[in-house]
Amino acid sequence: MEKALANQLDRYIYKLQEASLKLKGTRSVGEIKTKHDNSAIATKSAVDFLAYCALIQFVRRNIGSLSQPSCVALVCVPSQWLLSDIEDAAKIIFNNAKQFKICLHPTSKHKRGWEIDADELLASDKLIIFARAGSMVHEDFELAATVRDRLSLCDARHIHALSGLRGCGALTDEQVEVIARQPSERMEAIFRRGQPAKRAAERLMDAHRKSIDRPAQHLDLSKGFGEAGVWAKELKRDIQEWREGKLPWPEVDKGCLLFGPPGTGKTRFASALAAECDLHLEAASISKWQSFKDGDLGDMLKAMYQAFGAAKENAPALLFIDEFDSIGDRSKFPSQHETYSTTVVNALLECLDGIGDREGVVVLGACNHPQKIDPALLRSGRLEKHVSFPLPDAAARSEILAFHLPSLSEEPALKEIGARLPGKSGADLERLAREARRIARRENRSVTIDDVRARIKVPAPLDAATLHRVAIHEAGHAIVAHALFIGKIERVEIYDNVHRFATVMDANGLTTVEISAREFTTRWDIIKMITMHLAGAAAEDLVLGHRSNWASGTRDSDLSQATTLAIKMVTEYGFGNSLYFLPGSVDIESAVTLWEDQPLRDEVTEILQEQYQRARDMLDGLRPTLLKLADALVKEKSLDAGQLELYWPGAPKRTNVLRQ
Repeated sequence: MEKALANQLDRYIYKLQEASLKLKGTRSVGEIKTKHDNSAIATKSAVDFLAYCALIQFVRRNIGSLSQPSCVALVCVPSQWLLSDIEDAAKIIFNNAKQFKICLHPTSKHKRGWEIDADELLASDKLIIFARAGSMVHEDFELAATVRDRLSLCDARHIHALSGLRGCGALTDEQVEVIARQPSERMEAIFRRGQPAKRAAERLMDAHRKSIDRPAQHLDLSKGFGEAGVWAKELKRDIQEWREGKLPWPEVDKGCLLFGPPGTGKTRFASALAAECDLHLEAASISKWQSFKDGDLGDMLKAMYQAFGAAKENAPALLFIDEFDSIGDRSKFPSQHETYSTTVVNALLECLDGIGDREGVVVLGACNHPQKIDPALLRSGRLEKHVSFPLPDAAARSEILAFHLPSLSEEPALKEIGARLPGKSGADLERLAREARRIARRENRSVTIDDVRARIKVPAPLDAATLHRVAIHEAGHAIVAHALFIGKIERVEIYDNVHRFATVMDANGLTTVEISAREFTTRWDIIKMITMHLAGAAAEDLVLGHRSNWASGTRDSDLSQATTLAIKMVTEYGFGNSLYFLPGSVDIESAVTLWEDQPLRDEVTEILQEQYQRARDMLDGLRPTLLKLADALVKEKSLDAGQLELYWPGAPKRTNVLRQ
């Protein structure tokens, strides 16, 4: 068997040599060694053998062009293969053909330019350039290329031959197909001499089956995902029309950035989106790229290009990049890491621009802090669509629980439980379902709704004094918002955790204000918003003599929102004591940054203190209204817009109508 394969390949090479010699003189491809010991090549290296066979095919397809007096061949190498592997095989093929110059093209262009001398290389009469799929190519090589081709690495015939030469047994077509998709680094592990290759192939196939059978594929993207679900529906329709030839690819969204709190299901959404649109899913993350091999710049870029290359080869595909905010912003890199980080951002920009043709590839990034991302990455043509991915609402929480507990999906109490878990992320709900299943599994029975209830921490009922404090706090927000004409107060609620529970956010009360969107803002607009945010704490201070911690403690708290607005006033809008414009100069997510900037800290403190006192003074003048509204909230627990009209300053007094 081995001898027959070796003779067959030798005859193949001999025919190539014979054809080239017929072209005579300067039209010869040069000296190609014709009698290789193919068994020895395969025994030495599985990678060398497959690359060697692919190069033989390349020579056969392009023998006429390669025999010309001058030739520049630009050869694309699949992203899962290392260029150095191709170089070794090329040395075997072109043994002593010195007129052929071999070039391994760099995978990225540095700020200082290309790390190759194109003029020197193009001085050679015959040049073969191997470039990784998906990476940029030097402009001069693009202009000079007389041959453009792509190596057919891992051809089915070559894999069968390799398995035979290494004594690895026969393979089915399905096994060959899964092996062909693997990176070059895995070939030695698959084709262990004398060991059955089908064993490794079956393991790869099992892993692939598990990946395509993920539960997330069954998620209904039209429910519980808000704006992201709407975008998914539009993308599915556009991709279907593109497949049918009704829509050109430039009309399809090139990329999207999902941003929101941790644990909201952005990764699960990506998997479900790929399944819904029938796209190949290529999953990556910034940290995964950074940890590739030794983690140096070359390895980082290699992993990045491999991800984009794999997505292109499997197009139509969805390339999901998690932790996208880890890429950073070039304007904020510390000096000791600036060169490394800037090169990474530039390389990612090149990949997103799609100079090497990104048709059929949608890039989906996910992050928690979009403000930390270089703005150039988020412009049109790159990650142009920006979709908020918030914590799930009451309906979505119930749907997520039903998804993880399908046997209880029709249980009415599941909706009630989902509604009573405000602030819980998709990951939190998945853990709750897992813990409920564990309880049932230990007792060797099916999961019940009581198992779910057993894992829920029920909020303690509020006593009369605490409930009154909550009512004072929310009444303060509502009255100041109404007095400053901030917007329409739709509802004010408090929760006693007995008859009424929080469903929107994890809080003891909530004031909902509808604020009309505006194309511009003024200093007074922002001042009013800060005053409203601080009014709850000011109301407590005014009526009860001190405030509680309800106005602070989280990123969504009253004090957090007021502080963020004050920082933007000073650094972005020029509404502070200075007119300078320094957007993004302060990392709002890091309190340490603000604490270290003494002038900014002083100015922000001044703004907050002034508006806190403004809120307190306003409420002091409206104290009877504040107390009346708070008493009504304690009694009713919830007041809508119509009911609130009776409690605003200047509202007509209610009269009792006697019924007969």
